[in-house]
Amino acid sequence: MGSPRPAAAAWLVLLAASAAAQVNPGVTAGSVLQVPLGARALGMGTAFTAVADDDSALEYNPAGLSQLNAQDVEFTEIAGAGQTSLQQLTYGGPTPSGFTGITGNGYASAAGSLLYSQDGTVQVNQLNANGTLGSSSNINAGSDMVIEGGYSERVGMTPVAVGNDNYDVDHFVGVGAKYLHSTLAQTYHADAYAVDVGYLMRQPQTGFSFGASALNLGSKLKYLSAADPLPATARAGVAWQGGEPGVHNLTVAADTDYSIYERLYHINAGAEYFWLKTYGLRLGYQFDRPNQGGLTLGFGFRWKGRFIIDYGWAMGDQLGNGQRFTLAYRFGGVPPSVRSRQRQDYIESSPERAPVEGLDQTRPDQDEPTPAPRATPRENPGVPGWIY
Repeated sequence: MGSPRPAAAAWLVLLAASAAAQVNPGVTAGSVLQVPLGARALGMGTAFTAVADDDSALEYNPAGLSQLNAQDVEFTEIAGAGQTSLQQLTYGGPTPSGFTGITGNGYASAAGSLLYSQDGTVQVNQLNANGTLGSSSNINAGSDMVIEGGYSERVGMTPVAVGNDNYDVDHFVGVGAKYLHSTLAQTYHADAYAVDVGYLMRQPQTGFSFGASALNLGSKLKYLSAADPLPATARAGVAWQGGEPGVHNLTVAADTDYSIYERLYHINAGAEYFWLKTYGLRLGYQFDRPNQGGLTLGFGFRWKGRFIIDYGWAMGDQLGNGQRFTLAYRFGGVPPSVRSRQRQDYIESSPERAPVEGLDQTRPDQDEPTPAPRATPRENPGVPGWIY
């Protein structure tokens, strides 16, 4: 596979053009698809496109699912956001052993999630004919349900020589599909479908990675007569992971995202530090967001590499300083040596048809008779063994 430089250049051109485009906010529907999910990703300022190594890859870059080396169950809750509530349950991990992917290059992974959001209640007043208040009741303002699935695998490797050193660059591609069911004021309903595509380039020895994704590409959401598009978004980012393995682990990332219909362009940056692979701190900042951007914070705790607690908070969260809690459990780890196995082509061969070089395979005209075995004389037969 060729070098990823042309893809990176295309993204830079797209983002440069978007910066000069006229802003057109408020023209999309399905705002729940724009809510930053995953406490870990939020703590890093949502600079997660090139990191994407947990179940949150479904929301930022589905190609990152290939980095899951164990089965992972996650539950995320958004709290402290007024009457709005949101919960998400996600499951992801490597595909069954022996499946090397469609292209046969290994690292095949799949994930699925269920998200449910409620917008609180609104008061509805009904007036009599004379203008007086007839009745008053509270109804649900709205709710959203999102069912999502994704798949990713490695599609190739590129050897790169730098001086006397050789490096292998892995290329991953992922796809996702989602179904959105939205309810407004308990009366109006709408459905929409969308797809996600993602690409991830990773160089394990140096720790550098590059990711790009296009999210929420699909149908429009229609409650009555008017239909509005979903919030289609393009993302791109770079990341570096390094440190002293098992003691100090550091991740630094930077992202850009562009809302295609709203013509809004943002920059995100974040960092994560883990000590002894157990205690983690996160810091991030969201730029170019006058009403929503700002500082983000978070922490993480890992117990025996299985039980995980993550917390994230954003100063300008669009849900009103909402806090995110993610609980996860990992099991059934698969070694990287198994994950990276490639498909072996089967070559049919026959000893009678495939001659061996340097070996005389001609048959003699007549097979030599096999000599009969000679009888061995017995000096004393003794007692028959069956008696014992």
